Amino acid sequence: MELKTNYGFTTLHTAAQVGNVSIAKQLVIKNNELPSIIDHEGDTPLIVAAYIGQTNMVSYLFSVTPHEQFTKAKRIELLGHTIRNDMYDISLKILKLYPNIANADTECWREGLETLAKKPFSIGSERDLSFWKSLLKYSCFKGIYNKAFMKASAHQLVKILLRKDGIPDNLILSKLILNDMALIFEAAEAGNVEFLIIISDSYPDLIWKLKENNMSIFHTAVLHRQESVFNLIYEIGDPMNSIASYVTKDDRENMLHLAGKLAPLDRLNIVSGAALQMQRELLWFKEIENIVPRSFAKRKNSRGKTPKEIFGEEHKDLQKDGEMWMKNTANNCMVVATLIATVMFAAAFTVPGGSDQTKGTPILLRSTSFMNS
Repeated sequence: MELKTNYGFTTLHTAAQVGNVSIAKQLVIKNNELPSIIDHEGDTPLIVAAYIGQTNMVSYLFSVTPHEQFTKAKRIELLGHTIRNDMYDISLKILKLYPNIANADTECWREGLETLAKKPFSIGSERDLSFWKSLLKYSCFKGIYNKAFMKASAHQLVKILLRKDGIPDNLILSKLILNDMALIFEAAEAGNVEFLIIISDSYPDLIWKLKENNMSIFHTAVLHRQESVFNLIYEIGDPMNSIASYVTKDDRENMLHLAGKLAPLDRLNIVSGAALQMQRELLWFKEIENIVPRSFAKRKNSRGKTPKEIFGEEHKDLQKDGEMWMKNTANNCMVVATLIATVMFAAAFTVPGGSDQTKGTPILLRSTSFMNS
C-alpha cells in the first residue's frame, strides 16, 4: 500500500483524489502510516483532497493525519485550500491549532480575507445557525442546517482573521486602509454585505474611506447594482447626505451619473426580458435621484453629460430590445387569445354528437341520453 506511482501517489493519495472515503478508512485501518506519506510535490493525501475540494475526505483525513509534521508553508497552503473550497469548519480548526499563521503581517491573512470578500453567498449570520439547529430534529432540515453551519463558520472565520488578540488595532487598521482597501470594494462589488457588516463593526471608520477616484462603497454598489450593500446607506442616518454628495475626481460624476450607466451583464440578467430589465434600471435611477441633492440631476460630468443624458445613451439598445420584446409578447398573447376564443365560440354552437349534414338536425336528437341532458 505504500508503493508509489510516477507522481509519488500512494493508494491513499488516489482515494483522496477521487473522494472515496470508505476505501480511505479501510486503507488507514490496515496501515496508519499512509496519511503521513508525501508525494513528489511534498503533499500528503490531506493536501491533495483539500486542493481538489473533496469535503468529506478532508474532514476524515484531518482527523487521522499527524499535523506536527506540517511545515508552516504547508499549514498556510492547507488553510488557503479549505477557504477557497468553502470548507470553513476545517479552516477554523486549522486556525485554532495554529492561531499565528494568519496574522495581519502575513500574506495568508490578506489572501483569506480577499477570498471571503468575493463570496457573497458564503457568509451568513450566526443567528440563523441557532434557528436551524432548533429544527434539526426533523430530518428534512438537515441539509439546510449544514448550509447554515458552513455560513456561520465563514462568519466566524472573518471575525477571527480580524481579531485583535495580541495584535495592535492600528496594525490591522493600517493594513486595511493603506494596502488592502481593495478588499472593502471587492466585497461591495460582489454584494457581500455580511463581510462589510463584520468589518464595519470592528472598524466603523472604514465605511467612510474612499478610493483614489473619490468613490465610496455605496458608489460601487450603485455602479454594480448591489442593492443589499446600498441599503446599508439607510442605516447610517444623517451622514447619508454627505456620502451621496461625493463626486468622482477624474470624470466629475455624481452617484446619479453612476446610476445612469448600464448595469453589468451579470446583474442585468437577474431578471429575464429586456422590458423588465429596463424597468429595473429605471427603478434604480429613480431611487438614487431621491437620495442625491436635487441639483445633481442637472450636473454635468467632465464630458458635459447630465445623468439623464448618460442614462439615455447607455440604455438606448436596451430600450429598443424592450420595445421589441413587448411587441413580440403582445403578438404571441394575441395569437393564443384568438385561438382560445375561436375554439370556445365553435364549442358553444356545436351540438353534442354532431348534426346530419343533409337534414341539418342533431344526430342524437332522438337519443334518450341527449334528451335527458
